Amino acid sequence: MSAVLNKWAVPVLAALGLADSTYLSVLHWMGEIPPCGDYHGCAEVNTSTFAEIFGVPTAAFGMVLSAVVLGISLWRIRAEGRGRFSATLVIYALVLSEALFMAYLTGIEFLVLHAVCYWCLGMTTTVAVMLVLLMRDIWVTAVASEAPA
Repeated sequence: MSAVLNKWAVPVLAALGLADSTYLSVLHWMGEIPPCGDYHGCAEVNTSTFAEIFGVPTAAFGMVLSAVVLGISLWRIRAEGRGRFSATLVIYALVLSEALFMAYLTGIEFLVLHAVCYWCLGMTTTVAVMLVLLMRDIWVTAVASEAPA
């Protein structure tokens, strides 16, 4: 993987996740349904009882988490050595928790609601790709630290 892609992939994906979850949160607060073309799954998902936790849209949790991941990942670009690796571990923990939550919500979409929100799947895909990239980064760093000098 090129150095530029390795450096900017997670911040760009976090920014995409932030944009997606902010869009869904704003629409929820405005009482509107995200457009899904002729498919009505977005309406079913975003008006279900699972669309909120304690009155807060589930997308708002993704919005906050994406903003935190974006901030730390931008800081990580300038960090070196242990600081970079520590930031990677923190981002990984946040993204892993987000991935588990997204897996739960996606399961609800498919198994309970029998409807799919394309915007939600976009966020799930973004989180999954970040998780893979971060696991790769941790693996490469761990292997490099064990290599003989």
